[in-house]
Parts: sequence; C-alpha cells; structure tokens
Amino acid sequence: MTLDHSDRCRRLLADVAASRVTVRLVDETGFPELVTEECAADVPSMRTATRINPADFPTYRYLVETGEMLIQSDTRTHPIRPPQSLIDELHVYAQILAPIRKSGEIVGTLSVHFQDRPRRFCAADIAAVRGCRDHIEATLAE
Repeated sequence: MTLDHSDRCRRLLADVAASRVTVRLVDETGFPELVTEECAADVPSMRTATRINPADFPTYRYLVETGEMLIQSDTRTHPIRPPQSLIDELHVYAQILAPIRKSGEIVGTLSVHFQDRPRRFCAADIAAVRGCRDHIEATLAE
C-alpha cells in the first residue's frame, strides 16, 4: 500500500502555504507508518522528532472513530490534544488532519501542518486538503 504521493503533497504544501504535509498508511501490523513527507524550506522533518505511535493520541483516535476531518486552528488550546512533541519540538500550532480510506476502512491519515503560529482556515484550505485526500484514496483503490 505504499504508493508515492509526493507530487500531490508538494502541490498541497504550496496551495495552502503549509509548513509540512504528511501521509501515514497502516503497515501490515496496523502501525500508521510515515510514507510521504513534504516540507517547506527550513522546516524540519518529522523523522528528526521523537518517534511516536500516532494511534496512541486523541487526534488520531478522533479520525478513526468519527471518520471526519479534524481542523485545529490552534493545537495548543484545542480540546483534542495532538502529541506534545508536535507542539514542543516541531512547533506545529495549527493543522488539518484527514482520514484516508480504502474500501470504506480507514487505512491512514493526511496531515497538513502550520508552524509557529495559529491559523484561521478558509473554505479553500479545507477543499484543497479534501481534494488531496480524495486523490490519495483514488490511487489506493486502483
């Protein structure tokens, strides 16, 4: 299930002026493995931060349990808490998360991060994330 989504993620990164875009897909053990990451200039890779299991955190559980996108204008004050390392080490203060489905089952996540400041998202931002997610799901269905 590891297709290359780099081009589509790079486009999303530019379209919404994000700091980082990632795709995680569950591996054969069920672990949500980081399979694609695109970062803006001078933005550190998630691979340099403390390794975590996203499934252990409320943000991931929200996606799996509701099947809905999670939009956090300020990760530091939002009631659904992301991993603290995301805030402390990577300075992600806003994000949009979308579940990725294959055959109706959630098999991963698309994350769009914004560093160093909160962000009020507009309809175009959300539509761009949804479009990227839909494209990824279509490639997984092939």
